[in-house]
Amino acid sequence: MNWVETVLKKNNLWKDYCYQQALFLWDKTCGKRIGALTRTQRFSKGTLWIEVPSPSIAHDLSLLGDKYIKRINELAGKDIVKRIRFVPGRFARTQPASKDLGKLLPSDHAEAHTLFAQVADPGLRGLFERFYLTTRKREEMQLVRGAKRCSYCGVVFSGEGNICPGCRFSGIADCGLAD
Repeated sequence: MNWVETVLKKNNLWKDYCYQQALFLWDKTCGKRIGALTRTQRFSKGTLWIEVPSPSIAHDLSLLGDKYIKRINELAGKDIVKRIRFVPGRFARTQPASKDLGKLLPSDHAEAHTLFAQVADPGLRGLFERFYLTTRKREEMQLVRGAKRCSYCGVVFSGEGNICPGCRFSGIADCGLAD
């Protein structure tokens, strides 16, 4: 028995400490990649509350909830977690925005001007050019952060392989066009 356990037992806090282990074991349970997307919120009455940046991530992780419950309970040595609730929350940027990220070249500006040169209304033309340049900048930022361009449709995406989920879903990969 270590000194922390002795002090906690002496002050009738050991049982609470054991139940709060779920909060401490979350990062070890889910790994670094998921841990970077999540933040433990609280543990109450057998439910572990985990904050995530979006509803879609909450949904995806909830599909793995049973796996996480089993793993946390194994690490704790007892069944302390009965449910895990993934709730959308507010997250600060994990990576500060840099002015160099997604920097556009003069050729991108020239391309935007050429693409929309036929739009007669100068205000509308400027709007389309700014929208195009914003989209290009966003794509460049995603590419710098590890995303890839689909080898068929050219969309920028994050994930496995060289074909985006849209092209895989539409059957392009099944038509013999995939690599």
